Amino acid sequence: MWPACSEGARHCILIDMPEQNRLRHEGKVRLVPHAIGVLLLMSAGLVFGQRPMPVILDTDLGNDIDDEFALALAIQSQEIDVRAVTLFGDRMEDRMRLAWKELGLYGRRDIALGRGASEPLLNFAVTKPWSHFEILTPDDLLPPAINSQAVSLIANTVLYASQNITFITTGPLTNLALAMKVDSRIKDRIARIVVAGGAFNPPGLEYNIQRDPIAAEIVFQSGIPITVISRDVTRDCTLTAPDLDRLRSAQNPASRFLVQLIQLWQTSHPNEPVTLLDPVAAAISFQPALIKTEAGSIVVETSDPKKFGETRFEPGTGSPGERRSTIALARELDVRKFLDLLIGRLSAPPRSGASSATGTGSGAAVRTTSQ
Repeated sequence: MWPACSEGARHCILIDMPEQNRLRHEGKVRLVPHAIGVLLLMSAGLVFGQRPMPVILDTDLGNDIDDEFALALAIQSQEIDVRAVTLFGDRMEDRMRLAWKELGLYGRRDIALGRGASEPLLNFAVTKPWSHFEILTPDDLLPPAINSQAVSLIANTVLYASQNITFITTGPLTNLALAMKVDSRIKDRIARIVVAGGAFNPPGLEYNIQRDPIAAEIVFQSGIPITVISRDVTRDCTLTAPDLDRLRSAQNPASRFLVQLIQLWQTSHPNEPVTLLDPVAAAISFQPALIKTEAGSIVVETSDPKKFGETRFEPGTGSPGERRSTIALARELDVRKFLDLLIGRLSAPPRSGASSATGTGSGAAVRTTSQ
């Protein structure tokens, strides 16, 4: 395929060589060296510069409202290509139905959905009357074909992807830890992990880590580059009244779904602000400039029963012989910039024509571009 332009034309097209030779013989097109260079650069940009980053989102969707916000932000962000969503927690059927409902509202049921662990590696299972499931109706049913298991879905998605995967976790790390143990090859095919969880200032307990400390320790010791968004930097990351008004005024089915979830959450958490941790992790995956980080290592307490699940950060010293730090802990967050990004994307209509970028395409399309 080569670019060719008609005399006096303002556009170039890509046509195959036999057709181009015929048209040139008839004097209908001419090769334009500048156009060739421009189009080759644009093609390179389309292939390399604008290719969405493939991600897997692992979540305990249904526990707290920010999980649904994280999924919505990931879907609404053209910078990333959500290849799979895997779930953790009790009431797994309801979590699957809730995820399926949200994917449907955003027109993204092409995204693979996986049933994950219902309990931690060692801790006992916990069943709670999560309020978010009240949004489900009798019509929100899963098709029988949606029966993938999270561990196999993670392994297959990572191992057979054409480029390394970014992994976003907004719940306990059980599914990812299990996948690493089942097939250690995936550690070499994960570009980066973004973890929502932990409390470090001061060291303390935070649900996502505390729920499965053993899994967290496995992930943090994996040697994979990890960015951690802790509870510490998101304490002030709350939706303001203008933020909520903007979301309410959007009035599309997806935004109304999120507003309904807020109302359900506020019913069970009266007078509490909507604090957002999980969507920050989704945002950082493609806008890392939102945070300032410190390199080091993370220790999860797994031996002292009184501190089981507590997290501690040990800054890197840069001294000779020190093990290279693979963990970056967020120390500062541009809260207002993040909230503007979040509300801007969640109040917009679902992205038209959004689909997974995993396909190769027919290769038959003719592209046009201005000179």
